[in-house]
Amino acid sequence: MKIEKDILRNLNKGPRTYEGLKRDFPRVDVAQLLIEMEEQHLVVNKGGAWFITEGGKKTITEGKKKVGRKKQIAKKVAYSLLVVPVIFFFLQSASFNEEYTDALNHNAQLLQEKTETEQQLSSVNMEKEGVEAEYVKKMDELKGEQDATAQLNTPLEEAQHVVNSLKNELNRYQCLETCTPDKFVTVDNEYVKAKVDEICAGLTSLREKQEAVYKFVRDEIKDDESTFCFGRLDMWEYPEDILKRGKGHWEDKFLLLLTMLRIAGTPPEHAKFIAAEVDGNDNWLWVEAYDGATWWVLDPFEGYEFTSNPKEQFYEEHEVIILWWFNDTEFRRG
Repeated sequence: MKIEKDILRNLNKGPRTYEGLKRDFPRVDVAQLLIEMEEQHLVVNKGGAWFITEGGKKTITEGKKKVGRKKQIAKKVAYSLLVVPVIFFFLQSASFNEEYTDALNHNAQLLQEKTETEQQLSSVNMEKEGVEAEYVKKMDELKGEQDATAQLNTPLEEAQHVVNSLKNELNRYQCLETCTPDKFVTVDNEYVKAKVDEICAGLTSLREKQEAVYKFVRDEIKDDESTFCFGRLDMWEYPEDILKRGKGHWEDKFLLLLTMLRIAGTPPEHAKFIAAEVDGNDNWLWVEAYDGATWWVLDPFEGYEFTSNPKEQFYEEHEVIILWWFNDTEFRRG
């Protein structure tokens, strides 16, 4: 139908002869086409020339309309193809804008919460500073109270020290009246220890030290029977007092000797203060000491030496009954 429409368009421009149409359409059977088109009342031959009929013109117009419709449909399809992405874009944009708006709102909410939190933190910090200032103030007040208390306590402590000293002194004198004699062997007395260290300076063996303190008590501590006794007749004294006074009764010299022997290094089981009945006389006192080889009966008085009386010989020559004995660790009778 395309070639027929082309012939109709040619005739629509003006009548043509058969020869003219044949020249314009050399590759088709123009004569046969014209006969068919004439039968369809599309063309008509008048005086040897071919004219287009009203029916032919309508055929051309309908073709144009169809082409126009197709173009319109194509345009609509093209518009549709363009509109769908645009609509999708707008829908996506709307969704994005909604999400973006939500994000902005959430961000604003977070900023608001941050501001409120910072304000709360600032308030807490201010309260903290106030509490710390109050704490420092209270601590200063406490320190002031402690200083005042310390000032008040100083006289109290001094008075307590005086009271304690008086108590110790009272206990000391009460002990003179009530304590057993072993309590007077004060081997921890610093004054007596210093004197023993002085006496034994340069000496190495126990025997040398024992003999040195024996000679000191014998020669340097005077026997003084005139010293007045307070309280009980057999009153004991502390070795420190005897040493400071430089004299004492005969029991005082024995007590001092026992204490100094112990401080010089004699074990407690090797040094004893003895009270005994000898040959029927119960008024005997002495100190027994063991030097590592021999036991000795010691009398720290003029006319005696450390080795004057070996214990074994003394007990063989005399009838000895032990009444009581003591050292710094124990006191026994018999």
